[in-house]
Amino acid sequence: MNKPPNYANEEPGSIVAVLMDLLPVESKLFRDLRLSIEAFILTMLSMYAIRLIGVPGAGLVGIVLSSATMTPRLNQILSMNRERIWSEEGNGRRVNFDSIISGLSIFSGMFIAFILIGIMSSKADLVKDFDFILTQTRVDPGAVLSPERFAHGIQIFQHNLSVLITLAALSFIYRSLGTMFALGWNAGVWGVTIVLFMGGGGETGLSPFIYGVMVLIAILPHLLTEAACYLVGALAAIFLSRGISLYSIGDTRLNRVLAAVSVLALLSIALLASGAVLEHHVPRLVLELI
Repeated sequence: MNKPPNYANEEPGSIVAVLMDLLPVESKLFRDLRLSIEAFILTMLSMYAIRLIGVPGAGLVGIVLSSATMTPRLNQILSMNRERIWSEEGNGRRVNFDSIISGLSIFSGMFIAFILIGIMSSKADLVKDFDFILTQTRVDPGAVLSPERFAHGIQIFQHNLSVLITLAALSFIYRSLGTMFALGWNAGVWGVTIVLFMGGGGETGLSPFIYGVMVLIAILPHLLTEAACYLVGALAAIFLSRGISLYSIGDTRLNRVLAAVSVLALLSIALLASGAVLEHHVPRLVLELI
């Protein structure tokens, strides 16, 4: 049975989380929706607080701060995961699936927040605060998004594999904090990048709204698949990190952990390959219609 988590003895991490916990819900769907709303609010607050005090590189600092504020919530998700896996009958696939959906709910809230931040910001502020994104992605804010940008097949897979390995290493070392940074980084980079892509449709003859919708349709399939891939890989790394810390070699509990890690690692690779295929084909098919 999927019981509501008991957070009574756990630190929520922020006053926003405390207020959200005053709205108890039984349904898993609404608990995940509440996670998305909480992540959205904290990301908006983090970003505008950093801008208000004039910190240089506000975009990068905002990503780090918003990721840190959601780390206690991810700790609660993982605590519930452990409790359900070790106390309930059956295998852990359903439990891990629920944890993945909760993690993606956090990512979705942050992602939507960064899109809104991008839309609400002037072009000058966006370029100033998120210059590192322009440097990394080589986005021309005024250019029409080209199908050729995504038609790189195996190069896409190789690049995303290197990202997956790096984020898994961060999660193995820093556990929840590393995983939240992975989610926050991807939410911030892709949210702002999509807004920059949306600003380049002036030469297409389409209205800005229609062009923006086309960009979202082109990008969201592989973006969400990659986010799931990185999250699954991060969870595998956390489980491995905890397992080798808590259990000795030959312990049946360690064997169970290693089996779960192997399944999650294979799933993350499968998602990675699926994301590369989607990124190679879907944007081209959609953008050729513009």
